[in-house]
Amino acid sequence: MEEARNYMLAILTIGVAILTVYGILRLTRNFSRQHQRTKAIRSSLVILVSCAGLGSMHLLGKNTLSGFEPEGGNPLISLVLYILTLAGILYLFLRLRLLLGEREQLKELAYRDTLTGLLNKNGMDHFWDHCKSGEQLSVLYLDLNRFKSINDTLGHHVGDLLLEAVGGSLQQFSRKGKQHIFRVGGDEFVIIAKRCSRKDTEQLALKVLEKITRNYRLESHNLFVSASVGITMSHGKIDRIRLLKEADSAMYNAKQLGSGRYAVYKQDSSLLPVKLVSSSRAQ
Repeated sequence: MEEARNYMLAILTIGVAILTVYGILRLTRNFSRQHQRTKAIRSSLVILVSCAGLGSMHLLGKNTLSGFEPEGGNPLISLVLYILTLAGILYLFLRLRLLLGEREQLKELAYRDTLTGLLNKNGMDHFWDHCKSGEQLSVLYLDLNRFKSINDTLGHHVGDLLLEAVGGSLQQFSRKGKQHIFRVGGDEFVIIAKRCSRKDTEQLALKVLEKITRNYRLESHNLFVSASVGITMSHGKIDRIRLLKEADSAMYNAKQLGSGRYAVYKQDSSLLPVKLVSSSRAQ
């Protein structure tokens, strides 16, 4: 009976250790991206879980090891064994934290564009996969004017510097949970805004154009660069392919109207399925 009791206590100790480590890992997941209030709450919960887990492990481990102690034996043996057990659990926890940290870094690299720091195509696919069906979205497709000419005449190094500068300017329009900025290739960027009216979407397009359309000092070159923006909005069930195609089509229409303009792709109730409307020049 005594051996069975000790065996059960040992199993419970291991179970509590696993649950404690799992709870701490769950609470600290994506910790750096959380708001300050959420961080404070999670930190308090981590402390509570750690104290509860270590306290339970202490009681269970003490009872378990005391059952294995020979009569008249040295009590330090139980203490040393218990300390080694805690040290082993702590080591496993630190190793798990290290592995998960490396995993988060790899995930970040997979979802981020290394040149601009914006989300990339993988990040956009992740956004679409986790987007609620029927959620109201505004999609803005942005393309830089004359970028190919700059690349061809001044070299890819200057082109990369320009993309880096534009990416830095676009960062300010990112709003956690509301506006997401993606670099989808070359000089093309996509902005997706949630729960944004048409008026607000057009205001956002104007602000983006006003920020991007300017002179850029790149090493010894002083370049004036403008952009064109195409806009579309979701209606009902979200179709990512259709939204991107509509925004891309509107962007090319904006280019035909001149530099520094945006165009809105609007569903029409007439026989023609779609039409392009509401173009404007950035001031």
